This record gives sequence, C-alpha cells and structure tokens, in this order.
Amino acid sequence: MHYAGFCRLCETGPLGVRKCGGCQALLLLCDECDAVWTTADPTASPVTTDDPDLPCPHCRASLVGDDSSWANAAEIAGANWLADAVGAGTLTLRTGKPFAPSGPAEISPTPTDDLDPRDEPCDAGG
Repeated sequence: MHYAGFCRLCETGPLGVRKCGGCQALLLLCDECDAVWTTADPTASPVTTDDPDLPCPHCRASLVGDDSSWANAAEIAGANWLADAVGAGTLTLRTGKPFAPSGPAEISPTPTDDLDPRDEPCDAGG
C-alpha cells in the first residue's frame, strides 16, 4: 500500500492512494473512516459519505468495487498532482504496511518495483 501519512479527520487511518475503477482517478482515501481527498492540499476538506459503496467524487463509481484498487508505483508516478506535491514537499508518500514494526519506507514519484520486500509472503515451511 502506498500512503501519505494518517487521516487528520479520524487521526487513525492511513491515507492510501486509491485508484477509481471508473475514471481511473487517483485519490487519497482514509483506510479507517473512508474520507476522500481529491487533492494533496493538507488544508482541503475531505469528501465524506454514508454510502458503503464509497462513490468516487469525480465519476460516482465505487471506490471499493472490484475495478478499484490501491494504486501502484507506476500509477502514482503518472499522476501529476501527486508528483508535484511530493516534489514541493507538501506530501510524503510511503510504501508498506503503515503499522509494521519496521516502519514505512518513503517512495519517490518515479516508477519503481511495485513490491516492497516486507509485503512478500513469508515461507514458514521448513
């Protein structure tokens, strides 16, 4: 998961970079309270909804439907608003598990391997 810190609304959920399955827009989505930001502006108000389908603010497609997903590094690199925010220091993107003991790793807005070694399945077999 690529994320940009934690939600300032609920103060617990990581702000994951979510790709809409309808319009392909990238958004910041709180993985806890489902608040959505369409911009990297930390002072902007999020879009909130009571709809469990989490409609995209741009096209109304479901952000939790089968066609939507967490964005990968190449998709993030192609999103100008994210690259601009990272370049300006307004936003710091990290990859990995937000609550992992080893901590998150920062990523750059350029395409890289999409798999973080901490996310690989563990072979517990002998």
